[in-house]
Amino acid sequence: MATEYITSKNMVNLIYETMRAMNKSAAHHGMRVSYIMAKLLSKRNQNEKYEIADFMILAMLHDIGAFKTDDVRKQLTYEAKKTLPHSVYGYLFLKYLSPFGEPSKMILYHHMDYTTTKDLDYRYRFELEVLKIAEIMDIWYKAFGDEFDYSMIDKYSGTKFDPKAVELLKKTVAEDDFFERIKDGTFKEEFDEYIEYVLLSDLEKEKYLKMLMYFTGLKNENMVAETIATISMCREMGRKLSLNEHDRNEVYYAAILHDIGMLAIPDELVNAPRRLDEEEKNLIKTHVEIMEKMLEGKISENIIKVAAAHHERFDGSGYPKALKASAMSNKEAILQLAEYVVNSLEEKPYRRAYTKQEVIDNLNNGIISGQYEAIVTDTLLKNFDDIIEHAQDKADVALVTYQKLLRNYKQVYSSLA
Repeated sequence: MATEYITSKNMVNLIYETMRAMNKSAAHHGMRVSYIMAKLLSKRNQNEKYEIADFMILAMLHDIGAFKTDDVRKQLTYEAKKTLPHSVYGYLFLKYLSPFGEPSKMILYHHMDYTTTKDLDYRYRFELEVLKIAEIMDIWYKAFGDEFDYSMIDKYSGTKFDPKAVELLKKTVAEDDFFERIKDGTFKEEFDEYIEYVLLSDLEKEKYLKMLMYFTGLKNENMVAETIATISMCREMGRKLSLNEHDRNEVYYAAILHDIGMLAIPDELVNAPRRLDEEEKNLIKTHVEIMEKMLEGKISENIIKVAAAHHERFDGSGYPKALKASAMSNKEAILQLAEYVVNSLEEKPYRRAYTKQEVIDNLNNGIISGQYEAIVTDTLLKNFDDIIEHAQDKADVALVTYQKLLRNYKQVYSSLA
């Protein structure tokens, strides 16, 4: 289903852009670690190219847990002093919310010494050891600058790092000093060549797109629940309106991605326990244009068009482009209404939740004023209870998943601390 909307390579690029929206430094670190890992595994010559490409995606995401457990602006703290929290959370996040499955356990172990991991009965143990070295190389490279010397790792061979992985590093650099390409930035060309071999199924693409939606939960858990409720409303309304499968799918993916631009908005605004001033509101509004730039050239333009219109209104009173009815279709109308209803029924720090009757009255007034598309809105009103109940059930399931992740985090953390 997702094949026609996004390529495998563009999926990788979108993951990177989403990480970059959250924190540029962390995203760049992930890309460099991914590249170093690919260089070492390629030299080892025991993995297929598509397998290496999959490990590259995992390496890009190896610090994802830090966005929940730490201040990602303090990389040396969570990379050197507080390694367990983000390792555990990142492992569980990828285990439950990504296509990785068993390889996600590499994230759990990626800061543990070789003396601890050498006897693990784990299929990807050597790849794990390579990931450890790829990460420490990038950390040291950034920390020492011109004084960086990869051979410093020799004194940790057999203790912190696998001697075979250390030898693989030395052999690779001796034959091809890729650190020079990292230094001048030209490594990105070779990085692009490696990810040409990413081969994702439709199911894997869909899971990755949903994973990006779950990134918003690293910032605010309620955002995920609201997005899932919005997705569910969109799907139900699409069926009620007898949209064809192609149009339903475009609305579905637009709903998944419509709020990822919020990842670039400062946490203190997203989680502000108060009403925002006008300047702050305008900054929040930029999330739409940020989302457009993140998706541009990576996913179907029709999906971007629908997603980018979720705050537009059919009378031209919306943002960011003040589009009017002639520039939009039922697909845009569905997402607009779903987003409005879900947001209105939720209590916010700065206002109470609207009642069902207040939402219905607002929708009816929106039909009269031309703010909302009449046929789509009327369909929603006629099926309001069924659509809302179904959407709430889906959102509740999402919260259960997060609660399960949190419980398991505490259990795994306690067992390793």
